[in-house]
Amino acid sequence: MRSDYGAWLRAQGYDGGTVTAQLHRIGRVQQYLGDPDEGFSHDRCKGLLERLVYSTEDERRGRPNPTEIPINGRLRTNIASYRHAVALYTRFLDDQAKDVGGSVQGGSTGSSTITSGRAVRWSGATLASQLAAPREQARTLAEFGFDGQAALEALIATSRYRTLAQAVASLALFSHPETVVQTGGRAMFPTVRGVPGAYLEIDGRSVMSDDNKSPTDAFLWSNGINRRGRDSQFNHVYAASLDPDAYTALPNIVMTPAFLAKLTDTNAEVRALLAWRSFDLYGWRLSGVDIPDRPNAYASLEWAAPLPPVPQLQPRLEAVMARRPKDRTVIAARRLGWLFGDPEPRELRGSS
Repeated sequence: MRSDYGAWLRAQGYDGGTVTAQLHRIGRVQQYLGDPDEGFSHDRCKGLLERLVYSTEDERRGRPNPTEIPINGRLRTNIASYRHAVALYTRFLDDQAKDVGGSVQGGSTGSSTITSGRAVRWSGATLASQLAAPREQARTLAEFGFDGQAALEALIATSRYRTLAQAVASLALFSHPETVVQTGGRAMFPTVRGVPGAYLEIDGRSVMSDDNKSPTDAFLWSNGINRRGRDSQFNHVYAASLDPDAYTALPNIVMTPAFLAKLTDTNAEVRALLAWRSFDLYGWRLSGVDIPDRPNAYASLEWAAPLPPVPQLQPRLEAVMARRPKDRTVIAARRLGWLFGDPEPRELRGSS
């Protein structure tokens, strides 16, 4: 690991805690999986990144740690954090490649560009690193090495937020603890992610699958919001889309602008911040999961206040649902029951 990596991280706007964490993680990768500088020279760390994969399906099946890194705690979350550390270090090494036009890449495939009046062939494997510009000078996606998150972080660095973590803290909206306590932290509706409107059984329990509509309904209806707003999105703190006890639980749902939404799935730092925020607000975590670690950056962030508390949540929800008898979420609640009500008799449900 290069000695100037920490200085580069600080220049990108990362706080001291994040810098320390990233240095620790890339150091562990070097100790157990091999030198990332050699990996960059060989294949831009592709081999290292491929070793740091642990999917939701791997977690569900209880598969063992696929790496030599000793891990205490949740494998998928920790391995994702090491993968992110390697990706970030790769971006650092890309930024150090100053001599963009200094070499000609051979090969029969790749893209071409014009340098000093002559056509140059770039191989697909080295295209991103050859085009990458120093971060402070990059303007196009190619100059960011085709790294969309790097482009987003550069935009945020010039904003009032300065860091990605602060942007998440300022723009993520959670329900008020006084609203959530009325639910006991339980799921609102018996639904999971899947083909919209289909009914199925999970562990002997009847549920309806949908396309994220029911979690959105749970959040909007519980918080008295009549419309979602342009380019906003509802995201899960924990990726447990087949868990009917978590899919529509208010502590597991956060509203963000759409441009941050993907990071709630893919960015380990963002996911860790949201998991701790939910635990900090509600004392809630996904069943079977350890209490999350408190991120080093958490205390230094200015978090947006939760939405206003909603008193008398049950009658409010009942009134909202009574106005929507043909709504898919409401039909599922009538058929299967929901947090505040048992299934209706078939004769009352009619043909629904």
